[in-house]
Amino acid sequence: MSSNEPASGARAVTIGAVGDLYIGKPLRGETDPGFAAAVRALRACDVRFANLEVQLLSRPTAAAAQAPGAWAGAPAELAGDVAWLGVNVASTANNHAGDYGADGLRQTEAALGDLGIPHAGTGPDLAQALRPAVVDTPGGRVAVLAVSSSHLDHARAGRSRDDTPGRPGVAPLRFGTRYRVDAEAYAALERILERLPAGKHREHPLARAYDDERGPALSLLGARFVRGEDFGVESWAAPDDAADIEAAVRAARRDADWVLLSMHTHEYDSRPDAPPDFAVEMARRAIDAGADAVIGHGAHGVRGVQLHRGRPIFHGIGAFVFQPYLFPRQPADFFEAYAMRDEPLADVYRARRENAGFYRKRSAWEALFVRLTCRRDGPPAFTMQPLTLWAEGEGPDGLPRLARNGEGLQLLEKVRDLSRELGTDLRLEAAQHLLHGHGAAVSAQPRRL
Repeated sequence: MSSNEPASGARAVTIGAVGDLYIGKPLRGETDPGFAAAVRALRACDVRFANLEVQLLSRPTAAAAQAPGAWAGAPAELAGDVAWLGVNVASTANNHAGDYGADGLRQTEAALGDLGIPHAGTGPDLAQALRPAVVDTPGGRVAVLAVSSSHLDHARAGRSRDDTPGRPGVAPLRFGTRYRVDAEAYAALERILERLPAGKHREHPLARAYDDERGPALSLLGARFVRGEDFGVESWAAPDDAADIEAAVRAARRDADWVLLSMHTHEYDSRPDAPPDFAVEMARRAIDAGADAVIGHGAHGVRGVQLHRGRPIFHGIGAFVFQPYLFPRQPADFFEAYAMRDEPLADVYRARRENAGFYRKRSAWEALFVRLTCRRDGPPAFTMQPLTLWAEGEGPDGLPRLARNGEGLQLLEKVRDLSRELGTDLRLEAAQHLLHGHGAAVSAQPRRL
């Protein structure tokens, strides 16, 4: 039992959760009323969670050889803006955690530590990356764990052994994937493999083949195919990582009153607004292990909500701040990727923006503010409010605004419909621009195992 166990009848603990902080410039000078309303909503909660998807650099730092899209590096001073938003616990597990290598990760963690913001999801080795960040409130203790399925392999944390230190990086959620094709397509793939080396002539790193663990499949250019009646995608959580995450959740439950799992997931099986099978599987397993809620982010836009054992799984709440064209510098690799080696950074950003499909999609600039109300007598109740990351009449600027308007209502209706596809009914309170959800009536889950 934790030392801060409140007496019977103690007040509920409120948890405010927002998605990705992809910050490129200071936020404290922003005066937009909708943005101010979003910040007030977050600050009003006891626990204020966000996913920090940028490396906070206090000195010039060599970039990693690869990054997903752009290298997300911002001045360490922007940690002050994270604190100004009200964030008091952060995930650092995401696809940009490795953009500036182990050195950039250490600087980021130090910048958060200097401001007293605990983080989860990265660390000097795998065991420490899986440790929870803890927030003590007058109503009880909240533990937050964080993992990412979206990361480049060099950023993955490694396990320590007695004779070998571990590797700093991200707590991973790897997964296996295989593609189902009809007989005609499968025969064509077999013909290709007969006539071409199809990747076998390239150097490949040693790694466990999770894609092969659901039975034999045809392997072509790094993808596995099986013959079926139609076309489709199957995915599943890597057993090693899933077991590690379950163990971390159980350990956190022993010393906390409520446990959250943050899951950064860009991937999908069927369509971008639906979660992949491996994420659904892992979220349910985490709740079975003792998590009270799973907060998903990473996908550009929103996804639906599921309930498992009465506890909510938010498969995609979008970004809270998304400013991908405001980082003050990029490595040479960024310029070379666009064949603009000698051009000004502003011109390369302009080319990237014009070529990035998500910039033209309003759905990629939609998000949710989630508020959980946690009591000891059952699963948390929750509400969701709509956020739009665009200025009225001007287009996307990456700044979150509480959308108490027709667009916000349409966004909530979309989330309600996506949730129904996942078997969850949410109540829409149109006048207040709120979606309500309550944990199903289930037998009480032990608060500590």
